[in-house]
Amino acid sequence: MRAVKLVGTEAVEVQDAPAPRLESDTDAVVRITHTAICGADLLPYHGHTPGFELGTTLGHEFVGVVESAGDGVRSPAPGQRVVNTSMTSDGTCVHCRAGRTTQCASRALFGYSGVYPRLDGGQADLVRVPRADRCLWPVPDGVSNEDAVFVADILPTGMVAVEKCSLGLGELVTVLGCGPVGLMAVICASASGQRVIAVDGVPARRQLAESLGACAVDPNGAADAVSAATGGLGADAIVEASGSAAAMTSALGLVRPQGVVSVVGAHFEPDFPLNNATMFEKEITLTFAIGNPSRDRERLLRMIEDGVLRPSAVITDTLPLDDASAAYRAFDTREATKVVLTT
Repeated sequence: MRAVKLVGTEAVEVQDAPAPRLESDTDAVVRITHTAICGADLLPYHGHTPGFELGTTLGHEFVGVVESAGDGVRSPAPGQRVVNTSMTSDGTCVHCRAGRTTQCASRALFGYSGVYPRLDGGQADLVRVPRADRCLWPVPDGVSNEDAVFVADILPTGMVAVEKCSLGLGELVTVLGCGPVGLMAVICASASGQRVIAVDGVPARRQLAESLGACAVDPNGAADAVSAATGGLGADAIVEASGSAAAMTSALGLVRPQGVVSVVGAHFEPDFPLNNATMFEKEITLTFAIGNPSRDRERLLRMIEDGVLRPSAVITDTLPLDDASAAYRAFDTREATKVVLTT
């Protein structure tokens, strides 16, 4: 089969690889139809993931059809169309029992190694899915593959980002960063009746945000736009989806007193200079989260089926799996906002 493998810094190749087999009675093998490139894939791509093993098959967002399943898999069955959850969970550890599945003690992330146990991902013709009855979910007939692939990771991330803002109807949320996750937050906030200002330096991303219901501005215009929309008060909440230190600093200035800064951008700075004086004076709530697809996938699929959400609107490029190397370059340089690879 074909598999997209990281072979060096900023170097991916489509290689021939052995087809995966069932290794446990709780495994399934899925034949991929659609798989997406995520911003988290760029961390190992740039060599920023400690211990990442070259040769790992990338990809933690995929949709396909179950080809085979072990005797211990209760659902789904072979022949069913499914979407994955980006992370595995065992369902038995103290975190899982308390509903904190994203903190599972034995979690692994598809397409990753080093920081998690190696688990080859779904940018391939076939993928082995451990704990399949937890990691896979049937896709309803009324949901397209292009919409379903977002349920694996970034749509639940956008949803939890907005939920943590604790906004009322008509309140203002400012989304910093209009990459795919930020655009998911725009979609979810707009669907929930909030006013949205989206901030990004890339014109094409701003245009996408506007098409999804936001007022979009570049970073230099963010303060004026928020001030004009709130009479100088500040945004009720900020979704920080860029993962940059500059955006974190900006968020603390743009949010109103007793507002919320909801962070879903990936941050790894051990020494970020958090302005405690501003935090204390304004009584700001600062919260971090990653998406929880195992918790939210069913309702999100239902919202897509009902026409409330259409995440596929942010797909800018659909390319064959064989073009993965070019797809990564386009995504990395922001020539493409969201890329889906098809087999």
